[in-house]
Amino acid sequence: MIVTTGISPQQTPPSHYIFVNRSTPDEFTFDLRTVKASVFIGAGARYDIKPFFFQAEAQYNRREYVYDVAYTYTGRGRTDEVNEYTEQMDVINLPVSVGVDLGFLDITSGFLPQVILSQQSDLSEIDGYHQDLKTMRFGWQTGIAANLNQLRIGLNWQSDFNNYADHAYIGDQSLELAGRSSRLLGNLSFIF
Repeated sequence: MIVTTGISPQQTPPSHYIFVNRSTPDEFTFDLRTVKASVFIGAGARYDIKPFFFQAEAQYNRREYVYDVAYTYTGRGRTDEVNEYTEQMDVINLPVSVGVDLGFLDITSGFLPQVILSQQSDLSEIDGYHQDLKTMRFGWQTGIAANLNQLRIGLNWQSDFNNYADHAYIGDQSLELAGRSSRLLGNLSFIF
């Protein structure tokens, strides 16, 4: 049995804003400003076949995204006013990994199914907003950890197969932004 806790630091992804409602008076730019830091906790199991092992966990975390919406006006250029909208998702990550035990170090890699338990979004305040958020999402994760008896201190990189805001729409226009949703996790695990 494994019990894990960890943190993903705040991120500022590269700017890849898009124009929305390009030919209407309520045209605006849409961008992701920040992915806030999040804490996660989880439990799972590990099966050893030295020097390899298989590991599966269930990890809960809350993700929070901050989007910028800046309205533009044809012939007047961009305004200085930027509206901030937040979106929160409660997520269960279900990483399934294969690893190799190198003595002091473990290296793991594997599939990352995710279940979206709930989601709240301020974007629903924008006229014409709707979404098609799938409950199941998928990704990949890889990591390295130092072993100190039953304690593991590690870093994991998780990357989703979906782009930021790929579930959000204004009318028929997708708000999907370039760049995969990904995060670095610092974690602490105890193996019973």
